[in-house]
Amino acid sequence: MQRISKPWRWPLGGLAVAGVGALFVPVGRMLWIHLLVALCAVMLLVRMAHREVSFPMALAQLRFGGDDPDVLRGRVLSAVVCLARGRPGLALHRLESVLPDLNRVLGPDHPDTLSARLMRLQIRGETGTLPDRLTAIRELIADITPVLGPGHPDTLAARYCLAQWLDQDGRTDEAETAYEGVVATGTEHLGAEHNSVLIARSSLAILRYERTGPDKNAAVDDMIAIVTAMERTLGPAHPTAASTRRLLTQWQSAQAASGAGS
Repeated sequence: MQRISKPWRWPLGGLAVAGVGALFVPVGRMLWIHLLVALCAVMLLVRMAHREVSFPMALAQLRFGGDDPDVLRGRVLSAVVCLARGRPGLALHRLESVLPDLNRVLGPDHPDTLSARLMRLQIRGETGTLPDRLTAIRELIADITPVLGPGHPDTLAARYCLAQWLDQDGRTDEAETAYEGVVATGTEHLGAEHNSVLIARSSLAILRYERTGPDKNAAVDDMIAIVTAMERTLGPAHPTAASTRRLLTQWQSAQAASGAGS
């Protein structure tokens, strides 16, 4: 039974019960009613099972077993896909479903487990289902840094998440310090033009642009350098590079309008 995903045992069981029940229903109208009701019930169970473990992942588990590391990674990836498609609720549901298996099979300190924990925490923090998200993300940073190292992309992503939430909570001085730490550590371990570093630099430039007075030239100059590096490393068509370029264009237009007005 370990090869059959737990959520998918219900629709399979429902199908078996429906088939057995049909043997005892007289041929005629009652049989058709029984089959219709059974079909609706099985479809509902299939939908509920697919929400927790997608059908392709259930097939992979049937073939390789539920404890296969690649199957577990595939289940995490299915949550990533849901998040990319704008379905954070479903992504969170699948992460909460797979995390106990990751902890049991790979262990709480395995990089895949820590990565799934980070994603789950980020979704909960952004959707408002985490009571004290700053404390939670700090605790996660303390857990993952000794295991993955300070320069690991997941460690930097967690620290970047902390900086974002500090900024959103209006704690701009702390946020600026946190962003600066991500940029410094990321540059040291991954290089100045790594995507994680460039995104942190752009967020830092935005924070400084929004809180400076009339003279925002320094933030604009920083963003020009960031966009140039993004387009060089990611390509101008990359969504991150393109959106940052649009923001820079808005800043430059405002800068030109301000100069013309004075």
